[in-house]
Amino acid sequence: MKFKEYNQEQPWLIPPDIEDDIPPHDLCRVVNDIVDAIDIISIEMKYKEEGNTAYHPRMMLKSLYYSYSQRIFSSRKIAKEHERNIFYWYLSGKQRPDFRTISLFRSKHASELKQLFIQVTKLCVELGMVDFTTVAIDGTKVHANASRDKFRDDAWIEHELSTMSNGIDDAFEEADRIDRQEDELFGKEKRGDEIPKDLADEKTRRRKIKELQKELKDKKLKRINETDFDAKIMKSQGAYLPAYNCQALVDDKNQIILSAEVTDSPNDWYQIKPRVEEIKREFSRKPEILLADTGYCDGPSLEYLHDEDIDGYIPDKMSKKIKAEIENKLPEEQKYKKDQFTYDEGKDVYVCPEGTELARTSRIMTKAARINNDNSKFHTYRCFNKTCPKSTQCHNAKAGRRIYRFDDQGLRDAMAEKIRSDYGWRRYKNRMKIVEPVFANIKYNLGLSRFSLRGISKVNGEFFIVACIHNIKKIGKHLQKNNIVNLKTVLQN
Repeated sequence: MKFKEYNQEQPWLIPPDIEDDIPPHDLCRVVNDIVDAIDIISIEMKYKEEGNTAYHPRMMLKSLYYSYSQRIFSSRKIAKEHERNIFYWYLSGKQRPDFRTISLFRSKHASELKQLFIQVTKLCVELGMVDFTTVAIDGTKVHANASRDKFRDDAWIEHELSTMSNGIDDAFEEADRIDRQEDELFGKEKRGDEIPKDLADEKTRRRKIKELQKELKDKKLKRINETDFDAKIMKSQGAYLPAYNCQALVDDKNQIILSAEVTDSPNDWYQIKPRVEEIKREFSRKPEILLADTGYCDGPSLEYLHDEDIDGYIPDKMSKKIKAEIENKLPEEQKYKKDQFTYDEGKDVYVCPEGTELARTSRIMTKAARINNDNSKFHTYRCFNKTCPKSTQCHNAKAGRRIYRFDDQGLRDAMAEKIRSDYGWRRYKNRMKIVEPVFANIKYNLGLSRFSLRGISKVNGEFFIVACIHNIKKIGKHLQKNNIVNLKTVLQN
């Protein structure tokens, strides 16, 4: 007999069980067990007893998490998988929500997805996958669901409004009057949408531009994106595009994301404190060592790490420039930067690379506002040597070279010295191995190169789904490595 028997019409004596066809360590099972284990009361409370019954939130969450793990973000494609994919049949009990239901669920519960992410992270802690010893923080830019060509300024808005028909409101009032007359004559069969389409489109367009104008004024912006009000122009891989800045603080032991957030700020300043505070609040722990790149080297963050007794390693400039300093290969144009001047605390002077002293000229410290609205103070130091042969390389100020010493300069200098030590440099270089593979996984393996939703609240929810999937995949590998088939049994114990 050459072939096994093949008969598509063969009846089943015992109907097959879908669960038997799902591999023991497949991610589908991990997603299923984890969603069954977490508390979703915050989502359930949003539903009312009255009206049509809704699909169960656990089923919808399982479908959503599994879809993102498979690089499927479109609600239409997710709905299609429910019709043909046995893994979705297993997760949904063969229920088939349509794409509108899926899209609405994802948007409606964006704010709850952060708490679900924290619960999954707590499972990682419970499984012994996190030790809070060394963490690294970083940010990556993810393209917003918006076009770069849709950024508008106040002049554009004023021009658009002025070119629209000034009589549009009168036209609508007239249309409403005619509708009322027709209702009296013919009954209430007409719905009011018989108004000419071009007129309706113009009114809608003007309303949207008015909303755009209000957002521009309220947020005190120079430009705003017409499609996504919260998106900002950010530089990513050499290109400028509408994007969001996705932050993640990652534990060294298994690259578990402990804290995450999406911001609309193109830089990483002042991001350390909120991420560490979240860890303290949710896990009652704090990291011993924190690694970050130069984008996080701001005074308030250094002061926070010092006050919290966290051993931070944050360079004050790009790694290649520090390496050039360490190897004594600093380019000529870099030799007279502020960080190449030495501060003599005993004399309270700065000494330039040529040996000239810069004396303090300010009696009291001058205030300077920071981006985060914290006031910073500084003293001014000035060089009075007008015959220095290096002055043209050092500065172009008529009054001579000035150096500003801020009130947090001591912390900055101590950090710079630690980074340049052999031990500090070796420790800092571990940052790349901790956090950068996480973003590589999120952007290239999970495929989050562009958000599907709009607005920072919904975008945050979408990022928490992906961060959650990253941690869930780590849990799956941990279970397989330790030959654990049933996660529910482990959690119960």
